Amino acid sequence: MWILSVLVWLATLSCCRAAETPGPPLLRLNSTIMPNQSEMVMLAGSAFSVNCQGNRSVKWSSTGIHWSQREETKTVKSANPRHTGTYTCGYTDQSLEHLNTWFHLYIKDPSNPSTVFVTPRQKIITLMEGKSFLFKCLLTDPSVTNLTLQRMDGRPLPPGMNVTLNPKRGALIQDVQVSFRGQYSCSGWRDRKQFRSSPLQLEIRALPPPPTLSVSQNYFVRLEGEPFEVTCQAVNQNHFVNVTWTHRSVKELKISVSRQHINNQLIIRSTLTVSAVSRTHSGEFLCTAYNERGVTTASVQLLVLDSPSLHLYLYLLAPSDTSTLQVQEDQYANVSSMAAKAQAWPAANISNGSSAVKEKLIANITNEGNETVLNNSYKVEVHEGGDVWLTIVMEAYPPVNHQKWVTPAHMSSKDNTVFEESYTTSDYRSQATLLLRRVRQEDQGRYLFHFSNPFFNGSQDVNLLIYSFPTVAMTQQNQSLNCSSSGYPRPTVRWFICRGIQDSCMNDSSSPGIPGILTSQEEEEEEKEVSTLLPIPEEDRVLTVECTAFNLLGRSSQVFYHRPAKFHSIYTPVLIGAVSAAATLLLLLLVVLHKWRKKPKYEIRWKIIESTDGNNYVFVDPSQLPYNHKWEFPRDKLRLGAVLGSGAFGKVVEATAYGLGTDNKATRVAVKMLKPSAHSEERDALMSELKILSHLGYHNNIVNLLGACTQGGPMWMITEYCSHGDLLNFLRVHAQDFVASTMLTAEDGGGEPCYKNMAVQKSRLRSDSGISCCSEYQEMQPILSPGKTQMGLHTEGLSLCDLMRFSYQVARGLDFLSTRNCIHRDVAARNVLLTDQHVAKICDFGLARDIRNDDSYIVQGNARLPVKWMAPESIFQCIYTLQSDVWSYGVLLWEIFSLGKSPYPNVAVDANFYRRIKDGHHMEAPAFAPAEMYRLMTLCWSLEPTHRPNFKQIGELINRLLLSTCGSSGCHSPEPTYRNIDNCTEEEEVLEQTLKPKAAEESGHHDNRETRAEEIEKIYKQT
Repeated sequence: MWILSVLVWLATLSCCRAAETPGPPLLRLNSTIMPNQSEMVMLAGSAFSVNCQGNRSVKWSSTGIHWSQREETKTVKSANPRHTGTYTCGYTDQSLEHLNTWFHLYIKDPSNPSTVFVTPRQKIITLMEGKSFLFKCLLTDPSVTNLTLQRMDGRPLPPGMNVTLNPKRGALIQDVQVSFRGQYSCSGWRDRKQFRSSPLQLEIRALPPPPTLSVSQNYFVRLEGEPFEVTCQAVNQNHFVNVTWTHRSVKELKISVSRQHINNQLIIRSTLTVSAVSRTHSGEFLCTAYNERGVTTASVQLLVLDSPSLHLYLYLLAPSDTSTLQVQEDQYANVSSMAAKAQAWPAANISNGSSAVKEKLIANITNEGNETVLNNSYKVEVHEGGDVWLTIVMEAYPPVNHQKWVTPAHMSSKDNTVFEESYTTSDYRSQATLLLRRVRQEDQGRYLFHFSNPFFNGSQDVNLLIYSFPTVAMTQQNQSLNCSSSGYPRPTVRWFICRGIQDSCMNDSSSPGIPGILTSQEEEEEEKEVSTLLPIPEEDRVLTVECTAFNLLGRSSQVFYHRPAKFHSIYTPVLIGAVSAAATLLLLLLVVLHKWRKKPKYEIRWKIIESTDGNNYVFVDPSQLPYNHKWEFPRDKLRLGAVLGSGAFGKVVEATAYGLGTDNKATRVAVKMLKPSAHSEERDALMSELKILSHLGYHNNIVNLLGACTQGGPMWMITEYCSHGDLLNFLRVHAQDFVASTMLTAEDGGGEPCYKNMAVQKSRLRSDSGISCCSEYQEMQPILSPGKTQMGLHTEGLSLCDLMRFSYQVARGLDFLSTRNCIHRDVAARNVLLTDQHVAKICDFGLARDIRNDDSYIVQGNARLPVKWMAPESIFQCIYTLQSDVWSYGVLLWEIFSLGKSPYPNVAVDANFYRRIKDGHHMEAPAFAPAEMYRLMTLCWSLEPTHRPNFKQIGELINRLLLSTCGSSGCHSPEPTYRNIDNCTEEEEVLEQTLKPKAAEESGHHDNRETRAEEIEKIYKQT
């Protein structure tokens, strides 16, 4: 019994000890217990043994020698540097890993420097991109320091390589990239001597991109019990990809998968199928694909309805000024054949550049089997002149299969210049848009929208109302005054009465406004007219009676003067005197009118040469030129816009033309027209200009004729629209940018600037071109169709090459005019316009220029002439030739290269000026003109007209300068956006019989021109 008790006690004691935590295991090197985390250095060839012991089952490892982890003792008879490493002893129980003991052993061989570093025998390592890699270049001699990782080719480490060096472990490279591919070695220094490890070739495999994922449709709507199917397609570069479907409420999903290889890519199609959907299937289905690189997801939304549904939204879009659009704040309609049920439709979305967007839910309908008919009406109020979009968005299941806008009867369905319709359908959402361009009073009315699907049909009635300023008309009916007013909103009418003859009674505090007797007013709110009656007061004194009507847009009034009967007899002598004074004033007015009629009248400067006799030219009478009625353009397809320029006789306005080309798209144009005060002479002049442009034909460097309206109203001439306005003000506006860019170019080149501003001052902008550079001819927003965006415009700064291109393009245009026997007679920067692509186009803008207030035009006799631009023979002999246009072109070049300065600066047009012109004095070179261009100016200013180059020679010379200076030709302007309606063959045939140029004389001058061209070219080469 006593022996049994002792055995039980020993077993219990051993169990208690087993339950206790053991101490750290012991590591012995040659029977010497090594302290934990210590180091030991031994020489190669030495013998050593390592022993690992502990209170439990132990294992141990070494980074230097691969041996069995179960052996407690390992003996090495002759150590070599490859035994270098960290020796670790620990328990086999992973929970006791924190008790591990280790020491590091260095085995150095001083006789062999190549063993300072030991590396794995594998010399090529292939890794996947993004992994971390430990290059085991173990140091065998701790006296070697300054450890680094280096490339074998001597280049620095690749950008982004993060290396951590540890003498006991080696070089750790984190997040390896494809750019890390190459040979590397470890390096260290001892006693100023460098040691390198054996090289290691690092190969990196690029990770494939994450799988691309797409679904057959992102959004589905189904009725309960209907089938549902959606396919998710994943594309990956290898087989390491997986595709799954998940849903938050439904765990068991029926999935079918197919695989296909196309162009070295794996395509996986995973199809989710539900035979009969229920409300639990509503929500998001998530398709997930993942590979070594990452995860890609795609979601599919499913909306399950218990009955058919239709949602209608009205969107009203107007210009960015939101005040131009008024919308009733109450919900227009919420109709249902049963109690409305909440449906989780996503919010409707419309994309449009306009910032004024009003959204209204106009119907929310559900149906459980019975057809629903929906008819609603609502009102839209807008200001006149702006574009208005009426958009109805329908979200329906089943989808809407018919939708149509119907305009009022007075708007022709064949005429889409006033409105445009667009219809789009995407999944279960349909969108119908009606665009009303620049709404006018006649555009108001009722617009119907019809729609239908198998369960619903109906229409929406949009009553469009246009705000209008109130008008007042007052009439006398016996002893009462009747005041009728119209406008929208319907005006409010008030009567004011004050004593004496007054311009207005509203400021008279003793005259409160009275409403009068309402005689007529329509019950409908949108009706515009109202009439009131006021009995005339019976008083013996003179009274002023004023009727005033006002609404949101303003007020209008009219006055009536009430005089008693005896008042007329008393003041009869006064009336006689007043009539006499009026007759005297009328006589004076007739005298002034006679003098005014002797003032210069508007006429086109361009002249067509019929025949020549030396310097005597016979010009074609423009009124005798034919006019082809194919140029006629429907007046109702023009929408006029802002005024671009205005003069004494007429104006030029920006406009939108619909259907100008082969399609019905909107085109921005400029329209020349006369002012109402213009006389028949001005109309004949505008008609002559129309005929001349029609005769000339198309050229890219003149402002071309596009059409005309000569019947059924005032005469309009339609030409190309040039968004940058005239060249003169364009140069002045960009002068500072040009100077700054020139100075910056010189600084970058490290030298003095090639051209500098002779008078560094901010250019003073003038309106001597007839178009204000600041406001009247500014760039305006283009007319765009819905969904289109504005094209990017040419907005880069001005350069010397731009100035030379302008010069070249104007020369090309004038050369074209000369080939058509046309003399311009007013060549100047103010008569050159620029398109949005910086293409120069010659024009005659005299119609929209007030030459009487323009200091560029000097009075000579009964005319105003641009004297500073005129050739001597034109000034002193009234001779205008093609050579006189060349002189003016030289002055235009001076304007261009002075950045818009006025020619002959600070020189008055007087006798001294005329004498200097006769003596052949020239202007000094402008501040930014190259020497070659100034030489060309002086040649244009030759006193002898025959010594001046022609425009063809000028164009060729400038083009060569462009090639040598700017590396590009001047012939780079884009193709025209529109062409002439026809080639004007009829006009050419008629004019060919009329024109009689002297061919012999032209051929006689030909040799002289060639000789002159050779002379100019020699001068340029010498320069």
